[in-house]
Amino acid sequence: MTSDDDRMLATPAGEDPGPGDAARRPLRWWDIGVVAVVLVMSVPGGIGPFEWTSGSIPSPWFGLSVGVLVVFVLLYAAMGRAALLRALRDRPPTVRGVVFLALLILLLGAATLIYPSYATLQCMAYPMLWTIVPRYARAVLASALLALAIGVGSAFSYARLGVESPVWTAGVVAVLSFAFSVVIGTWITRVFAQGERYRAVAESLREAQAEVAELSALAGAGAERERLSRELHDTLTQTLTGLVMLSEQAERALAADDRERARDRMARVREASRAAVAEARALVATTQPLGDGGLEEAIERVAGRLREDTGMRVVCELSPLVLDRELQVVLLRAAQEGLANARRHSRASSVTIRLGVRSDATGGARAILTVEDDGVGFGAESSGGALGGFGLSGLRDRVRLVGGEAGFGAGSDGGARLEVCVPLVEHGSRGTGVARTEARGRATGGGAA
Repeated sequence: MTSDDDRMLATPAGEDPGPGDAARRPLRWWDIGVVAVVLVMSVPGGIGPFEWTSGSIPSPWFGLSVGVLVVFVLLYAAMGRAALLRALRDRPPTVRGVVFLALLILLLGAATLIYPSYATLQCMAYPMLWTIVPRYARAVLASALLALAIGVGSAFSYARLGVESPVWTAGVVAVLSFAFSVVIGTWITRVFAQGERYRAVAESLREAQAEVAELSALAGAGAERERLSRELHDTLTQTLTGLVMLSEQAERALAADDRERARDRMARVREASRAAVAEARALVATTQPLGDGGLEEAIERVAGRLREDTGMRVVCELSPLVLDRELQVVLLRAAQEGLANARRHSRASSVTIRLGVRSDATGGARAILTVEDDGVGFGAESSGGALGGFGLSGLRDRVRLVGGEAGFGAGSDGGARLEVCVPLVEHGSRGTGVARTEARGRATGGGAA
């Protein structure tokens, strides 16, 4: 039966995904290290046991000397790689991994018993041990066992080879190796712990970033819904209100057998319906609501539509301003809201729209739009200049977004007055600028339709 460790090593799924070679082959440097150590120890006349020319290895030990390196490589390939791979993936060692470490300690003890130079294998054994054992105290204990096994084996080997003070020599080597491994292991453990802390912080930052992105998306969706509600109120709602009024007028004309007036009202219903379709398409496509003529002509068109639909006298006194497109849209929506209120609530016969420039207390310039009628005036709920109702409330929010102010109160002739002030900026800029103004006033009147 294939174990989980075998599957990790035998299948691509066992490797961590990633674009780098280290992610595709996480054990590459371990493999290179094992092969390099074995090759170095196999070089004749080197630090390994195969000193062919010296004849220092008795012939009965030769087979064991070769077998130690073979067993070391096989043990690493069969069990060590899987245990290391689990450790690199922050998984606890299995029983198989613990067995590998025990066999590794016993193998090095037996190897140094054959020949003391086999203690060189500890340069790979200690790192494996500190990598596989998850807890610091257990890693120190395992290092002590490995040092003890190597020290005992080296002592017997030194005595057999006639080295002076074999126990002392083997003990010094074992203690120094153990101390060095603990120092290096402690440093590596601290580096790993610091890396884990950084990884935890990075993970927290990623989670916070994802949460912020989600909240931003929700806030953006809410802002978009609010914007669409304002756009619908300022455009389609008013157009549909006009359609209702024109339809009622057509019904009354038909009831009075005034066919000419009925035909006129139905023609205006058709025109207003087409305008509603165009407004709906503009909302869907987020196209330019001002049209081709700019703010002044857009206000003139809205005023002309009210004049034709209601017979109300609408006067426009508009000074041309060079404004940022966003400010133009805000002022157009303000004019539409003021005219809609005059149409629905004021019972007025005349409305005046003014657009001009006024200096503020800081020496800057502000565009001022006023819509004033001669109707019955504003209700008690609007006293103090506070804006009430969905349309006026939405207009106030829209104006505040561009740094302006909006107020609704009594007019000079006893009717209602809507005033909107926005800071002037140059076209295409969001900084403070000076608008180009031209003295142009025009008054247009309309008779009853």
